[in-house]
Amino acid sequence: MTTQKPVKTSYDVVVVGGGPAGTTFAHLMKNKGHDVLLVERARHPRFSIGESLLPATMPIWQELGLHQKFEEAGFIRKYGAYFDFHDGDAPEYFHFPDAVLSKSPYSYEVPRAEFDKVLWDAALDAGVHALDKTAVRKFEVEGQRVTGVTVRTEDGEEKTIHARLVADCSGRASLLGRQLGIREKDEALDKVALFTHYRNATRSSGDDEGTIAIIGAPFGWMWLIPFAGDQVSVGAVVHNELFSQWKKDGWTREQMWDEIISTTPTISCRVQRAERSRDIETLANFSYRCKQLAGDGWVLIGDAGAFLDPVFSSGVHLAMSGAKLASRAAHRSLRKGRLPRTADFRGYQRRVRSALNVFSKFIYAWYDPNFRASFMRPPHHLKGVGHLKRHIIAVLAGDVFQAWRVLPPIGFLLLAARMRSRTATPELPAPGQSDAGASPA
Repeated sequence: MTTQKPVKTSYDVVVVGGGPAGTTFAHLMKNKGHDVLLVERARHPRFSIGESLLPATMPIWQELGLHQKFEEAGFIRKYGAYFDFHDGDAPEYFHFPDAVLSKSPYSYEVPRAEFDKVLWDAALDAGVHALDKTAVRKFEVEGQRVTGVTVRTEDGEEKTIHARLVADCSGRASLLGRQLGIREKDEALDKVALFTHYRNATRSSGDDEGTIAIIGAPFGWMWLIPFAGDQVSVGAVVHNELFSQWKKDGWTREQMWDEIISTTPTISCRVQRAERSRDIETLANFSYRCKQLAGDGWVLIGDAGAFLDPVFSSGVHLAMSGAKLASRAAHRSLRKGRLPRTADFRGYQRRVRSALNVFSKFIYAWYDPNFRASFMRPPHHLKGVGHLKRHIIAVLAGDVFQAWRVLPPIGFLLLAARMRSRTATPELPAPGQSDAGASPA
């Protein structure tokens, strides 16, 4: 157990989940003077996927004193992203310092076990009472109000802990969303991710060393994320129809991975002499949203409330930014000496849903071959394309909470994709894959 401090029967706030959303919310609420218990089922450091961060999170890192800790930890700086097709013909580079109203010229590529441990330790240093190796058995509900949690500690003891507010930050487990029956699968993003790590892959140098590569392919897309040292994270997101066919044919994960790598020269040339340092793992049917993000006595933050698709590295940014917004709403309620209710989080829900909708439009469009062509092969010779790209970079950097500013450039890209569809021959979709670009956002 992380702390030997006795567990009380009641707190102002109980936070479920010790990832970026949970540690950030707990840390912020403690800084605002509230009594906070943070519960985590595992023990840090523990592996997690979602290793590429966005510059727009920098103000939160600085507020919590994390920026300097990330530098001391040696996390590699990420100044931008390459997007290309699987044949590697001509990558399009999106450089974060070029973004409109840039909040930071860089972010980081991080092994999540190390990154999450830094966040966890910082929350504890701030005075948050934390329990690890502790499982949430259920959320206590009285009428329409969530009043606490029942947990099982590492030694097997069950405890019921009451709280004025319960924050579910349990990630894709979405524990409270499942218990309340408000979690809904996103049928338009029916994908499967396969991922692993390599040692000694071919990589860039200098400021370009931390640049993520995003590769569009007929089966879906791939990523390559370099870490400090000799490790890289490599993953693929494939259409579920194709993955299901592979399983039906009796393919192992290794056979699937070999097929993916062999058909993606842009990645295969980077890893052909590298050594795989982690087993191939899969994550299936991962896209969903919850119908509500808050209610009487409860709030969902980060992946607990919604998870879309990892293509634009939005997960950690939405988790920590959501935690910041939720902490403001929670503090306004708690400082008045009353129990938080649904209406207190109206602004939080509106802003988070707005940001999700921005990323959603981008993500749905990403699976349209014509959109990919417009996005990764823009006509640089045309007037205004450079200015449009600066706005798109702002979205890629995570500046998505002012939809009125960022939706128009996405709309221009969608229009360009529609125009291209009338004249161009798009890349072929994977076997059995329909046009996901027509899905509503």
